[in-house]
Amino acid sequence: MPEREPVLIAGAGIGGLTAALALSRHGFPVEVYERRAEKQIELSGTGLTIWSNATTALAELGLHERLLERGDPVIRAEHRGEKRRLMLLTEVQEHTWPNSTPGVSIARGDLVRMLMEACEQHGVRVHLDQRCLGYETDGSGVTLRLAGGGSARGRVLIGGNGLRSTIREQLLNGETGLTYTGVSTYRGISDSSGGVPKGTAYLMQRLNGVSGGGWHVADGRFAWTVGCQTPEGGRDTPGTMKASVQRMLDGFEGPPRKFVANTPEERIIRTDIHYHEWNETWGDGPVTLLGDAAHALPTILGQGACQAIEDAVVLADALAVADDPVEGLRSYENRRKPRVRWIQDQVFKIWGLQKYNIGPMRWLFIPLGRFFAARSQPKLWSGLQQPPELSANTPGEDERVGRGER
Repeated sequence: MPEREPVLIAGAGIGGLTAALALSRHGFPVEVYERRAEKQIELSGTGLTIWSNATTALAELGLHERLLERGDPVIRAEHRGEKRRLMLLTEVQEHTWPNSTPGVSIARGDLVRMLMEACEQHGVRVHLDQRCLGYETDGSGVTLRLAGGGSARGRVLIGGNGLRSTIREQLLNGETGLTYTGVSTYRGISDSSGGVPKGTAYLMQRLNGVSGGGWHVADGRFAWTVGCQTPEGGRDTPGTMKASVQRMLDGFEGPPRKFVANTPEERIIRTDIHYHEWNETWGDGPVTLLGDAAHALPTILGQGACQAIEDAVVLADALAVADDPVEGLRSYENRRKPRVRWIQDQVFKIWGLQKYNIGPMRWLFIPLGRFFAARSQPKLWSGLQQPPELSANTPGEDERVGRGER
């Protein structure tokens, strides 16, 4: 139930902004604190696939039409080898739930901008250049400590400030549980798809462990990612990342070399991929975690942003029906943990199979992998794309469009 003191959110990423919007639509005053400047938020990252489980959640917040305007629907996923051989084809739209919305591929900056605009329309204040250092709790709420000596007072605090969340670090007494996957990825946005059809998520892998993919992100742009196993902390000489990716793609046929060749150097970034070891503690008292701060995942299956969005709408739903805000936070955590744990299990099963791709059994990987993957696809994709169940009625139902309702 709405409180006079605001809900404080650390972090204006996808999860934090979605939570702010969902909470404001339930009548909660919300204040968001973000360490980056606005342009840094909008320009960080490249492209995302937001699958049906998360687009359906966003549609509940009145964002269905805006999503379709700024992203491209994803109908199928093609998994191809380096010689362009089709290893697996999944019609992902056939495995969505009744009355759900289709998945979309979208530039991260476009999604963040859309969420920022929606938050502004609902009166959410997003404070930029405000680094969150930690918090202090008492019997009536929480005080968020900010860099420069400032602070903010609220009824509850949501730590949505990412993989290296300061809120998570304090909550877990410094035990971050952060683990390097062994994979570093290059990502970019190209001016050409290299021939990948619209509506297709193009996935690729070769026997030396190089893997990646690409997808349309509207306005003629094409987002891609290419990763390989390498020690943590590697850096490229300025101006050489594109050449590094092109060397990794030697021997690949078809779109990959083309879409990388048509990407300006300044649009390429490199990121070491980390994840959090599972931890049952997501919150304590008036504090909880959300998204990567709670459960950062490897990028396999593209569910990181999707699970942050699910977290956000379930959190708002739990607080809306709770008599006590702290009880609402614990309800949110209990509702979300089984779902996120299942997603994590699927990610690590696939990751485990991929390890055979670079080991002594690599020549058996493709035929065996295709066999088991094809059999598991319907159940896997249906489970991945299950929308969150919500119990509270969201005010402003006339804004909801995405599930065939107006």
